Amino acid sequence: MVRAHEQIKINKIKKTEMLQKARAALPLTKLRERAFEGAFFSVALIAMAGWVYFITLLLVRLFLWFFG
Repeated sequence: MVRAHEQIKINKIKKTEMLQKARAALPLTKLRERAFEGAFFSVALIAMAGWVYFITLLLVRLFLWFFG
């Protein structure tokens, strides 16, 4: 009976160690996710800026053609 009790303690300690390792890895996972989101956001921002530039250029050309 004592052996089974010791085995349960050992299993609890192992599970605790595994949870601590998982929690230690968690900030890196969050950092990776945020980095991916940041990269996606920056690409989307650059694309939007490109479209704004393109539309503005077209409007300026239309304005010059209309009044020129």
